[in-house]
Amino acid sequence: MDATNLILKLQSSHRPEDIFTRRNFKKEYLAYIKLLHPDVCSEPGASDATSKLNDLREVMESRFLLRDDAGEIRVADEKTLLFQGDKTLLNKSLQQYRRLMAFKDDAARHFQKYLPESMEWQGDVLCVRSAHAMVPLSGLQLPREHVTWVTSRMLEWVSWLHQVGYSHNGINPESVCLVPESHGIVITSFYHQAPLNSKLSTISGAYLPWYAPSVFDQKKAVSGIDLGLLQRTALYLLGDPSGHGVKLKMTEPAPLIDFLIASHTEAVPTYEQYRTMLRTVFGKPVFHHLNL
Repeated sequence: MDATNLILKLQSSHRPEDIFTRRNFKKEYLAYIKLLHPDVCSEPGASDATSKLNDLREVMESRFLLRDDAGEIRVADEKTLLFQGDKTLLNKSLQQYRRLMAFKDDAARHFQKYLPESMEWQGDVLCVRSAHAMVPLSGLQLPREHVTWVTSRMLEWVSWLHQVGYSHNGINPESVCLVPESHGIVITSFYHQAPLNSKLSTISGAYLPWYAPSVFDQKKAVSGIDLGLLQRTALYLLGDPSGHGVKLKMTEPAPLIDFLIASHTEAVPTYEQYRTMLRTVFGKPVFHHLNL
């Protein structure tokens, strides 16, 4: 890319992902800033483009330091997240992860691919590692064709989780990562997980508006909680941080948004209804490469 095209691209950009890829953004930044340096670039708009490039770099760097219910999440490398903060919550997350990894049947072995490869303490840091490169959903906005498969994976995993008797109760952009190469996901924290239909002791404080009013009345770990949270996470990825989704009807197919804002209570029927809706609206599934 030459300086002229880079300036034009920066002028039309709105998000860091319009300019950078997460995996190589530091190298990309260095290459771009050299193109725009006043010693080598006299193109009109170069100064404004440089300022915007630096602003987008700062936003991208913030994606590597996140916060969740326990405290701080640092992206150490593309396969490793480091969690630090409330040790009570972090220990609960570790214990709940171990419970899910203890299942040994064929279904469990399949859905454990959606869990970290390992989770262990390193000093006061809980180190969470994936077998594959993963990208936190936090701060992301994705095209519809990618949001639909991320939603499918969340529904698949939640269906299994409920079948083995648990409710996660904390699905949100900080607890889910995507795996671009395989179109998979990794669930990275389990602070609020509880046996289905047991008393609900905690939920995510950062996402209180995402929980249905009945959650606060009943205080019970029911399957509808996870379905509602993953639906709001999908709406977040489509570009509505509120998770409510109504405004997305102006830009996205109504059947998709209607499904994502509707109330659902049982995971397996909901997943089947979702797949039927996708086939009806979008036709035969097509693999779309995701470059982040």
